[in-house]
Order: sequence, then structure tokens, then C-alpha cells
Amino acid sequence: MTKLTPKQENFCNYYLETGNASEAYRRAYSCENMKDETVNERSCRLLKEYKISTRVRQLQEKLQEKSDITKIEAVKELTNIVRARVTDVLFARGTTIKIKNLEELPDHIVSCISVMKKVKGGIEIKLYDKISAIDRLSKLLGWDEPSKIDIHGSVNTSFLEQMSNEELEEFIRGEIDRQGFNETPKE
Repeated sequence: MTKLTPKQENFCNYYLETGNASEAYRRAYSCENMKDETVNERSCRLLKEYKISTRVRQLQEKLQEKSDITKIEAVKELTNIVRARVTDVLFARGTTIKIKNLEELPDHIVSCISVMKKVKGGIEIKLYDKISAIDRLSKLLGWDEPSKIDIHGSVNTSFLEQMSNEELEEFIRGEIDRQGFNETPKE
């Protein structure tokens, strides 16, 4: 493989650090006089270059080797969160609810507890959010890859030609409201 320039090597390291190609490009190259669009375009182009993407992969693999958690372990932990039940931690009979002895709980259940604290009248226990765990698991396993939709054909707009200007304006306003395009941005 062709050796990288010092700036390219810095770009790869900064990309690993920030996870953002544009930010990595700004740190590695002189971009003071560049527009954001230019930085974005150049950083994406650079990241797609074979030698750069290969180096990023190499650095990620080295980092993974140093990490004490593997992808398999991450999947296992997320799976435990998805499968955990409140009854794994609590015992209920009638109106009586008791916390099970934590020392006796298996590690995979204890690791699913996100909060345990005393509150007025008892103890509060929260498990990690299942929906978030499913979402992260889906991303990790590639289940949520974008779907490609190939749209061909035409849209019948003849009904628009039959409208008066006032009706057309009202239709457009209604579509804008329905699509949410005229909502004020939240700060």
C-alpha cells in the first residue's frame, strides 16, 4: 500500500477520534478560508479513497484489539437488556413487592440495572431501556441498513390544472401544513 502523507495519517487518526470526516479534515488540513461545503465535499472524497479507508480500517482494528470488549460481547450485553424482565429483579405476591437479593442474581441480570436508589417510601429500580437496546442492536447487526427504493413513472397532476389559482394556493398551503414544512424550528 502507498504510504500516506503526514496530513493524511492525521486525517485518519482525527477521523477515528471524532467520528466526523469534516472535523477530521479541518484538524488535519488548513481550512480557515474554505466554506463548510468545500470541507464536507473534500473530506468525503478523501474518506472514500482506497488507501485512506484501508488505513482507517487498520486503525479501527488496532483499537478493537486494545479494547477489552468485543463486538460479540456488545451484542450479548444488548441482548441481555432486551430479554431482561422486571420480575428478574422483583418478587411480587399479591400487593407485596420485594427486591430479590442482588447477591443471588446472575451477572447478566445485574448488568441490566441502570438505576437503583432509595426514594421516599422505598427503593427505585430502573432497567436499561429495551427500545434503545433494540435500536443499538439493530445498528450493530446491520438490520437497519437503508433500503433502496427505485421510483420510476409519472405522477398524475392533471387535477392541479383544473383548479383555480385560489384552490391551488389553498391546496399547496394544506400540503405544506400537512408535511410540517412551515413549523418554526425548535431552539
